[in-house]
Amino acid sequence: MAMARRLPAHLSHTSALALLPPSSIAAPIETIRRAHDKNFARWPPHINLLYPFLYLPTEPGQGQLLPTETGNKDVKSFSSMSLKADIRARIQHAVKSIEPFDVTLNADAAGTFSHSKGGRAGWTSKTVWLEPSTLRIQHLQAALQAEFKECDADKRPFTPHLSLGQADSDYAAQRLKEDARSAVASFVGQEGGASASLDWHVDKVFVITRKGYHDRFNIVGSIDLGK
Repeated sequence: MAMARRLPAHLSHTSALALLPPSSIAAPIETIRRAHDKNFARWPPHINLLYPFLYLPTEPGQGQLLPTETGNKDVKSFSSMSLKADIRARIQHAVKSIEPFDVTLNADAAGTFSHSKGGRAGWTSKTVWLEPSTLRIQHLQAALQAEFKECDADKRPFTPHLSLGQADSDYAAQRLKEDARSAVASFVGQEGGASASLDWHVDKVFVITRKGYHDRFNIVGSIDLGK
């Protein structure tokens, strides 16, 4: 994989503002990602809201207990880094008027991104992803983008998605979609043809960081919606 492109000094590919699905629905997502996602070891399952995010959004702290990367409130991880107070305040300001909301990730209708590969005409790779059901994520991202106008490196229209993995052909992408549907259907007990979907109550956003481009992202802060 090519290294990340050069960014303005105030931005970094080592930080992101994201939604992280709860542990209660993570199992089928991680089953598919483990087999198909080249970024499995570096990223938790996520929907990016702002990425790349700010350079060094943390500062040394006294050590704190944080939710695990899957959002399980009952399991905590220890971090010696704290989200900077001014960044936390800006996120709180952006989301204070946005109440928690429910989304559905529908594995019956997984999406696909196509990427040019190796500079060869007609040769593309595919990313297969789950789309959240609600426009509320669009509103949430717009509020955060309005607050963090300097996080503007990605000029593409925002498409909320949770990546499952990559494929090197249309056929392989279709097989990956079928595997994803099977995994989700089995998890929710709907193998018989009913909708294969995962329900998720979104009540917070997360700031995640990593030491270097190839390291694992970890949570350094979470901010509740509507507060």
